[in-house]
Amino acid sequence: MFDAQTINLRADGTPTPSTSFYSPWFPRGGDYGIFTVEVAKFSDSSSSNLKLSVDLAQKNSATPGSGTDMTLTGFEVAGNATGASLRDSKDVTDGFLELVRYKFTLSCSGTPTTGTQFWATFRMLAPVWYDKV
Repeated sequence: MFDAQTINLRADGTPTPSTSFYSPWFPRGGDYGIFTVEVAKFSDSSSSNLKLSVDLAQKNSATPGSGTDMTLTGFEVAGNATGASLRDSKDVTDGFLELVRYKFTLSCSGTPTTGTQFWATFRMLAPVWYDKV
């Protein structure tokens, strides 16, 4: 679990600015997994322009480098979400290599004013792993 993480984004005048960071590698716990992110607060909760997305990367332990990204389409929380919709889960049934890590991306649609600061405080709950039957 990655608790109380904050990701910051400073608008630079370009359209649709975004920033990303990766978690440390951790071993997979099964063939499949259910992953859940929970956003505690967005800097501008009235904005539908902010979005926190989560993707995965994977690799085998003997493989050098940063691994292969697994795009999790639709695994995101919008800045104007409230209540239960501040949490999103994704069931991944593609199988995994030996190591997995998260990629967190905070983005803002449109072209915000240069220098505007955006942020999201979130936690990534422990994944639920399961094997093929």
